[in-house]
This record gives sequence, C-alpha cells and structure tokens, in this order.
Amino acid sequence: MKTNFFKNIAELNIPGNWKFTIHADDKGLLTVSALFNAIKNEDNASKLVPPMLLRGTADELDEGFFDTIEKPVQEAAGLFNNMETYMKGLEEAKKQSKMEQDKKTQESKAKALAKANEPKDGIEVSTEPKVSKEEKRKIYDEAMKKIGELNDTCKYEEALSLLPSTEDYPGYSAEIDQ
Repeated sequence: MKTNFFKNIAELNIPGNWKFTIHADDKGLLTVSALFNAIKNEDNASKLVPPMLLRGTADELDEGFFDTIEKPVQEAAGLFNNMETYMKGLEEAKKQSKMEQDKKTQESKAKALAKANEPKDGIEVSTEPKVSKEEKRKIYDEAMKKIGELNDTCKYEEALSLLPSTEDYPGYSAEIDQ
C-alpha cells in the first residue's frame, strides 16, 4: 500500500511540530485531531491554539483533508512566527532601553566605587571629591528641572531614575518624597 500523506505534509512547506490523533468509531466514521505548533515558540499564547477536528469517512478525509487544513495551518504558522519575532524584539528593546543602560552604568559605577573605598591596610580611602553646597544645590536644581521635563512628557520611569536620594540631600527630603 502506498500513501502520499507525508508528501502532502512536506508540500505544505511549513516547518513545525504536528500531533495527530485518529479515532475510528463502529460506524466507519473517523475523527482526526490535528495540532500544529511552531518548532521553537516561547510564547505561552501558542498553547491556547486548539487542534483542528475533522470528521468523515476515510474517502471523505482522503479527498479533502489537506485542502481543509492548509489555510488554518498557514495562519497559525504566521501567528507563531509573529509571536517569536515579537518576543525577540521585546528582549532586544529591553537590552537597549535607556533605563537598562543607565542601570548597568550605575551598577558598574557603584561596584567601582565600593572597590575603591575598600580599606587598604586599615586605612579608609575616599575617592569622592568634596562638593560645595553651591555646587550641590546646582546639581540638585538641574536634576529637578530634568525630572520636571520628563514628568511633563509622561516619562515617569526615567524621571524616577533621576530622582536624587534623600540621603544626599537631607534638606530637600520632603520635596524629593513628593
């Protein structure tokens, strides 16, 4: 006996995973459950796609099975491809986001500062230059101005990341907390 079932699957030219279940009842009718899924798909939404169910006699299924599943499988493959592309783009956007870059810069500066401030032979060394009150006030005013601009453009996360700490500016703690 020769069939062309697998040749027809290959001719769909859609890479992915197939799961078939075939149930034969006592009246000669077949129920076929066909589930197509992408090879690599990290989005849980793909698990919500239900299998296709086809019922009929063996002759009816031989005649129209591939014509019936071709379009839905192509649409599902497109959806899975879009999901995968979206997830990759989202990861790339996270890596390149200004906040993420700022966070990495701050972490590396904090590590370098901590390492520079480690006691050497019992002597504590401070590499931070002393900042005058006027310079400190100027830095604070510039930061608050920038935060105001970001707040006006609804960039709240960026504004919060620039917010000075109350430890550095104890005289302005009420304003900073607000």
